[in-house]
Amino acid sequence: MGALPDFVTTTLLLDQLRDDGNHAAWREVDERFRGVVLGTARKLGLDEADAADVAQETMVQSIRDLRAGQYDRTRGRLSGWIIAIAHHRITDVLRRKQRGMRDVSQTTLAAVPAVEAMSAVWSEALRDDVFRRAWERLQAESGQNPGNIKAFELAVIRGVPPEAVAKECGVSIEQVYLAKNRVAGKLREIVEQMTKAYEDGL
Repeated sequence: MGALPDFVTTTLLLDQLRDDGNHAAWREVDERFRGVVLGTARKLGLDEADAADVAQETMVQSIRDLRAGQYDRTRGRLSGWIIAIAHHRITDVLRRKQRGMRDVSQTTLAAVPAVEAMSAVWSEALRDDVFRRAWERLQAESGQNPGNIKAFELAVIRGVPPEAVAKECGVSIEQVYLAKNRVAGKLREIVEQMTKAYEDGL
């Protein structure tokens, strides 16, 4: 397996979208932001099905409006623009639920932050999604030791005690800690690179 391509900055990605036939760029827009919208909706209390619908509707509208040239980079960041679209979609879902409630005092509509305040929830969802994609990237990279990856996943992601990890992987506890450190360092590097690329122009 060869080296994976470098991360595309958001600024470069927006430039690539000027070519309507650049399908890879349009796919990257969807992949880059769909998971963040989904995570934001989930953090605001929507169930998995409703959050998936919000993510789908948000990305369809975002890509449609981007194609139509409705996003003006001089008037704000791309993240703020997508947040506003997602905020409307989330509010629509909660309003539909509210109309189905007999006791209006039970509504969760008040729990939805203003679009300006939703950026904090978005940032948290972005960190989560960057970590997920960075972990997937690390696993796909050539040159990674499968044993180190497995030890890290068991010990850090799944929370398995080091003694049990050592036994399952057939290594010493010291080797488990060494594997954790090596993978953590590489993962941190990928997260930093990805975050820098995402936040450029975002």
